[in-house]
This record gives sequence, structure tokens and C-alpha cells, in this order.
Amino acid sequence: MKTALTTPVNSNQTTQTSQLIPASPTSVENPSTWMRDGYSPTEIILAAAILTSLSIAGIASVIIAITGLVKTLVPVMVRPTSQKTK
Repeated sequence: MKTALTTPVNSNQTTQTSQLIPASPTSVENPSTWMRDGYSPTEIILAAAILTSLSIAGIASVIIAITGLVKTLVPVMVRPTSQKTK
């Protein structure tokens, strides 16, 4: 016994077409433009890191200077009055 599968043809079928839409160009700029114009993300991060380290170094040097000044002045201020007049 032979069986054959057949699919009925629907004469009312419609064909749907799709239109290809071109992709819009991306707005990413060329990294060489960043470097030329001076607003490269890497350049900005590097500058921020340098400025931060310089400010920390500046604050540390002021603290060291104040500590040295206190070490120098405190013994003179604490010395008994009998030794100050000599």
C-alpha cells in the first residue's frame, strides 16, 4: 500500500515583501580626532590622574612642612622661663 502526503495549495495566499532600510551611520569619531582636538578619553583620565597625584603630593608636602615647624617651635615654647632669659 502506497501513501503519499500532499499539501493543499491555497490560492488565496499573499506574498509579503520587506524593504531593506539602510542603517544610519554611527556618530563615533575617529580616535585620531580625539588626540588632535585634545579630548581623548584616555588623555582626560591620564590628566586627571596626574593632577590628583600632584595635589596629593602638594598636600603631603604642606603637612610635612607644618610637622617640621611644630617640631622646631614646640621645644622653644615649652622650655621653662628660667632657661629663656639666659
